[in-house]
Amino acid sequence: MKRIISLIIFAAMQLACTAQENPKLESLYAYLKAKGLVKSYTLSNQHEEGLRKVYSVDFHVFKDRQQGLNEVKMDSAMRAKLRNHREAIKQVRRTLSELTEDAAESYSYEYHQGGKDTIITTIALNSYTDGPIHPVFKNMGTTHMDGFKMPALVHFRYVCHKSPESFSFDTGIARLKVNAIVDTALYATQDFDVKTLHKNILPLLKDKAIKRRTIHCLHDSTFNAVDPSFYSERSQKTVRRRGDNNLTVYKFTSEEKAKTVLHQIMERVRQYIAEHPREAYTVCSDEYFPPRIFETMFKGGTYEYEYNLERPRTSMTIDTMMDEEGFYILINVFEDDEVVPGEWKTLKEMVNGKKVYYKDKL
Repeated sequence: MKRIISLIIFAAMQLACTAQENPKLESLYAYLKAKGLVKSYTLSNQHEEGLRKVYSVDFHVFKDRQQGLNEVKMDSAMRAKLRNHREAIKQVRRTLSELTEDAAESYSYEYHQGGKDTIITTIALNSYTDGPIHPVFKNMGTTHMDGFKMPALVHFRYVCHKSPESFSFDTGIARLKVNAIVDTALYATQDFDVKTLHKNILPLLKDKAIKRRTIHCLHDSTFNAVDPSFYSERSQKTVRRRGDNNLTVYKFTSEEKAKTVLHQIMERVRQYIAEHPREAYTVCSDEYFPPRIFETMFKGGTYEYEYNLERPRTSMTIDTMMDEEGFYILINVFEDDEVVPGEWKTLKEMVNGKKVYYKDKL
């Protein structure tokens, strides 16, 4: 009964978040999700402004020089995919136009000449009541917007490049990014209790049919963090000082089994978050196994609105991935720098760059 109640609390929390989001943004996300163009969004309470919702979408189009955005010669599946992207871009631009009408501040730029197109739109939907809006529109040639502390920021950039003359079409790419506070009351005030959640999850992974590997990655202050070989092994996180990573990779050959176990794990994560909403976390809205690259389903760690290099940080991430050999769940419990080694299928240990390997691949 307690488990059911906690999940209901978490569901109510999610609904409360959605209720405070701009209805036009809600509708746009639902549209992009239905078209299969966005997989998920993340919710993070590690911002003193409140619970932040973030997602991004990439689009691709072919632009025929004679007839505009039409059907370039290609197979039916590709034509349908590109048509889907073109329709979505139109819907995005319609929504942005509507949002601009009520925005606290907005920026729009268009350039069309000789087969080259650039469209940039950035919208700050509202400002904080205790001060003016941040000056976000001074350098709009960049797509970077993570550093702007805005209640709700939407950025869209479309660029069409002119292809060589031997091509009958030009290529266009676009990206939409939405970054919005959806509940000002839900922000972290405590570090995440990594030990307790990890203990709650482990019983779900005791099945001996699940293959597993442990990896230990350690670097300290004596290690040359700018060594290229280390960078090739690390994740995208910035190396700061030291890192002690204890990773376990779980491999599934059955997709059904993998999805079942992942769902059970994420249910316990959501239950824990519902019971401890003030502990610092970032969680993905949907459960899935992306192809060939790890995606973070959950991260719990230190709440810190101003980074303190001297403060010890203990965190845990749950990542997923799939390839032609199976489905993988990676759980990493680490201190300070996070490291996900590129050789995770064979590596056993890496200490200050020195590697030890398993005899066979996972």
